[in-house]
Amino acid sequence: MAKITTIPIFKNRSFSAGDSGTSDPIDLRYSANNGYFSLFVKAKQGTFGSAGTTAFRYTGCATVDGTYISPESGGGTIGTACTASTTGTSIMSFQPELMPWMKIIATQVGSGTAGADSLVTTELIIQ
Repeated sequence: MAKITTIPIFKNRSFSAGDSGTSDPIDLRYSANNGYFSLFVKAKQGTFGSAGTTAFRYTGCATVDGTYISPESGGGTIGTACTASTTGTSIMSFQPELMPWMKIIATQVGSGTAGADSLVTTELIIQ
């Protein structure tokens, strides 16, 4: 029977235009047994009255405290969730390279203040 692991990444994390946030190291050594990954993202309006656009990517490392790098193929792109002026939920599947440690990076795209403010909750789902 396949095991599904859910790992909280961000909880109601506020992102304004140009902000980014990086998760703590995620230990994949015992949870990524089948190599299926998805990112569950829930974004809601921030103080400016609309959710911004949040892009997600991942980095990896061979050790927990080493230097995390983007993979050569695709640059670690996961996807973009909740484009400007929307509030909602997204599930994005991705297939990372084999690695024992991973970090998820969220970046709020856009400039200015209108439509570029979000409260983001994210979970990594692994099977």
